[in-house]
Amino acid sequence: MKIKKNFCSIITVNYNAFSFTKNLLDNFSYLHTRKFNLFIVDNFSNDNSFKKILEYLDINLDENLDLNDPRIISSYKKNHIYLIKLDSNYGYAAAINIPLNYIKNNYVESLYWVINNDIEIEKNTLNILIKEYEKNTIVTPMVYNLNNKDEIQSLGCTINPYFLTTNNITSVSNLNNTEINYLSGVSLFFDYNVLNNVGYLSESYFMYYEDVDWSIRARNKKIKLIVNLNTKIFHNDKKFILFKLKFLSIYNRLKLSIKFYKNRILLVFIYSLLSSLYNLFKYLFILKSAK
Repeated sequence: MKIKKNFCSIITVNYNAFSFTKNLLDNFSYLHTRKFNLFIVDNFSNDNSFKKILEYLDINLDENLDLNDPRIISSYKKNHIYLIKLDSNYGYAAAINIPLNYIKNNYVESLYWVINNDIEIEKNTLNILIKEYEKNTIVTPMVYNLNNKDEIQSLGCTINPYFLTTNNITSVSNLNNTEINYLSGVSLFFDYNVLNNVGYLSESYFMYYEDVDWSIRARNKKIKLIVNLNTKIFHNDKKFILFKLKFLSIYNRLKLSIKFYKNRILLVFIYSLLSSLYNLFKYLFILKSAK
């Protein structure tokens, strides 16, 4: 087991999104630090993007790496970049947990940075996150809109105490201090102590609300959720979300209420039912208008 202080292991997931992953790789090539490993996990893409990443990185197929997980079809390492392909789409949390487990078992005192692949990182952000990190915290940079770089997308998030819906904080003036309610999975920066105390992301959600679950568990362990106002990333603004993913979000909200807020299950259920009906009629209207 290796000890690397102030060393960061960065994890991102690719699913049918070679162009985003390529841009992220290009972004890392000019960051002002080399003190990191980058883990790219392909969640069983069906658009040939894993092969494209292999070719882009010019990885020799003989450089296969055994990470000792039955869900991995193949894994490769070139310099400080690890490329992992899974044998099925296990969801976002599982794709993050697999390299987290490997890092935890092979590096002591490592820092972790879990990020979406559709982001752009300001040059000195990683250095500042490492330099200014305090124990027992999970940190996010300021997240700006990649398509409108003057627009703040998120400074962390709030949770509606009744319906468990989430909203981004989009103005510094709306922050009482830099400690916030919950952190979006777009960017999560933490250390090995936090991982040991909180545990891995819950894989029961597949996608959506695994970050809310993790934030609640962290706060229950007295770990602070912080936005670092000296750092900045830019995230792709997804205006359109597939209809089935909206239902997944609603379903996971119910699962969250059952796990943490049993006294609100009925309220969350009624709200979720109304939301489902609204989204169904909206989807049917869009289909009818498209004909």
